[in-house]
Amino acid sequence: MSILGAMFTAVSGLNAQSRAMGAISDNIANSQTVGYKKVGTRFESLITVSNANNHQPGGVVASPYYANGLQGNISTSDVTTNLALSGNGFFVVSRPTGQTADQTTFSNLPYYTRAGDFEVNRDGYMVNGSGYYLNAWSVDPKTGAADAASLQPIKITQVIDEPTPTSSMDFVGNLPADSEVNPTPPLAPNNITIYDNLGNPHTVSLVWQKRADNMWKLDIQAPDSTLDPVGGTITGLDDQAMSTPTTVTPNVPPVAQVDTLTIPAMAQGDTFTYTIGSNPITITAPVGGYTSAQAAAAIVSRINSDPGLSALVTAGNIGTVGGTAQVNTVTLPNLNNGDSVSLSVNGNTITYTNTSGAVETPAQVAAGLQALVAGSTAVSNIVTGAVVGNDLTLTANTAGLAFSGTVTGSGTGAASTIAITTANVPGNGTLNITSDAPGTPFTASIGGTGGGAAATVSTTTPNVTPVAQVDSITLSGTVGSMEVGDTWSVTVGTNKITYISTGLETSLADVANGLADLINANPSIGVDASVSGGVLNLTARKAGAGFTSAASAANGNVPGFIDVQFGVTPETAGKLTQITNAYNLGGNAQIPASQNADDPATINFQVDYGTGPQTITLNLGKFQNSVGGLTQFEGDDINLQRFVQDGVPQGLLKDVNIRDNGDVAITYDNGNTKVYYRVPVAQFYDTTALQREDGQAFVETFDSGAPRLSEAGENGAGTIRGSSTEDSNVDIAEEFSKMIVTQRSYSANTRIITTADEMLQDILAIKR
Repeated sequence: MSILGAMFTAVSGLNAQSRAMGAISDNIANSQTVGYKKVGTRFESLITVSNANNHQPGGVVASPYYANGLQGNISTSDVTTNLALSGNGFFVVSRPTGQTADQTTFSNLPYYTRAGDFEVNRDGYMVNGSGYYLNAWSVDPKTGAADAASLQPIKITQVIDEPTPTSSMDFVGNLPADSEVNPTPPLAPNNITIYDNLGNPHTVSLVWQKRADNMWKLDIQAPDSTLDPVGGTITGLDDQAMSTPTTVTPNVPPVAQVDTLTIPAMAQGDTFTYTIGSNPITITAPVGGYTSAQAAAAIVSRINSDPGLSALVTAGNIGTVGGTAQVNTVTLPNLNNGDSVSLSVNGNTITYTNTSGAVETPAQVAAGLQALVAGSTAVSNIVTGAVVGNDLTLTANTAGLAFSGTVTGSGTGAASTIAITTANVPGNGTLNITSDAPGTPFTASIGGTGGGAAATVSTTTPNVTPVAQVDSITLSGTVGSMEVGDTWSVTVGTNKITYISTGLETSLADVANGLADLINANPSIGVDASVSGGVLNLTARKAGAGFTSAASAANGNVPGFIDVQFGVTPETAGKLTQITNAYNLGGNAQIPASQNADDPATINFQVDYGTGPQTITLNLGKFQNSVGGLTQFEGDDINLQRFVQDGVPQGLLKDVNIRDNGDVAITYDNGNTKVYYRVPVAQFYDTTALQREDGQAFVETFDSGAPRLSEAGENGAGTIRGSSTEDSNVDIAEEFSKMIVTQRSYSANTRIITTADEMLQDILAIKR
């Protein structure tokens, strides 16, 4: 009985190892199947009789063990809709039962899988390689809340993202505190593109202009809109005027003092001294002495070369005064044809030759010589010739300056003679001494010996001290908050200065002071301005430098604006403190009712691009808070850090991505990303008890328990990895090891059968 039992036991062993080999072959075949879960084999012994006295062989039964909960390796993928679970759980999928051109029907039986190689098919469904459709909860794209009762196959039909009209704009930036008031050119506007209800783009501009210290104009420009956020025109009263400038003090230009010094000739050793203050110069006549002209030239040279005197005066314009001019008379004969007469003056010779063909009279010869004297520069610089009767007279050009004259001739011309008919009498030399600083007088003293003691000095042009011109301009008209933009202009020469009323002025003196500040800050104008009440006085900066002036005023014609103000205390300096709408006469912009510290600094306005009023909120941060909003600190230009809006145009589907929490995120080409589905994770109490189906799918069984759905990463569920897939959890090396052991066990069981058969043969042989 035991031998037959051994054979039956060996047969059960063969069956068990065959089943184990089948599981191994299934595992090896699916080692590359996405999401495949391997099958193991468990062996269970069968007992017939087994006690202390007897044991009968029973056998073995092989049963499968399903490693459905064993994690496989995760591989990355280029497909954004591929999914992998890291941790516990399964994807919920549906199996299609029918399909038409516009509809797909599904089995009511839910399926579960770890095969996450999902891709979007032509109908927008996410289908894996085995044909199962991924299920998910629907999500409200606005709130992000998932509807856990709406588990259904994902169908991506949201290929167009509706445009979102702009409803909010955030401005973070710094206005330059160093900007000029009403700068020219104006500061560049801050432009932003917004979107209407149809998704059409439009430009909105914030135009900033400093109107006073810590005060700015804001204009919100929406050129395409039929509604204007900021509008109207501020005109005030048209009564501004400025009088024609009146010259209160005429300009008196400076005149330089000029002294004339007269000095006679000086004999050898004679001296002359000239002194201004502590700066004396002295000349001494050399051997042979000085003529008066030489003495004057020596004095000029010494004054202009002396550092002390030349810094005060300039000497020059040498001349003579008094004396008698020398006159020589040339007596001439009748001059035969071909004969000549030669005349020399200080060695400069001219010759007259009779070429008339006849005898010339003395008067004719004198006329010919006189013409030659006038035509010779060398001679005419010394003397002037004149015909007197039959004679030629030569008169010195400079009284007191002697010259020498001789006459010769050929033929009848040899009878010519020359004689001094008026002797030279030397005069006094003269020179002018002029102040180098017009308007600054000087006092000179002189002295000397011999001829130098006879010198005299007198003021021929007295000094004139300059007087600065003063013009007066009277302002008239209304000032006040609604007179913003009134212009008050003063022109000095070609320079025009204009003050534009800020609306903060309370008197005409404020306007005049504003003009005076602009004038005094401009070094090129040439005048200083002062104020007395509503009167503006212009005084030449340089006395004696006259100027022309004109004045004009005009009523303001300023477009409406929003008044933005910054703090003036140490605590609020540079921070936004107030927004007023008093100057926005025709716009729809609204300012905050409460403007306390840390209150929102917002401006609400409406635009209309053909689809009805569209309200937009401009967020400028918080009042008296410099964090994340509008400020005014140092700088020359607007420093824009952030200027954004919340509108988007229409978008087309660009990409689909799955997040770690299971959100199916649809990205559009307008930059929007929206979530319409959330993939849940199903967990079971006993994953090994799940019923396997084709295509790496499972269905629940009584033993597995009902599925528990939760979001990825919560309540023990695994997380979802997008652009990834889970590999088969089969280990090839392990399977080959099992296969070797199974083969050996199978062979061993066959040996039991053959051995038991031999033993039975031996028993049968006993009978023979």
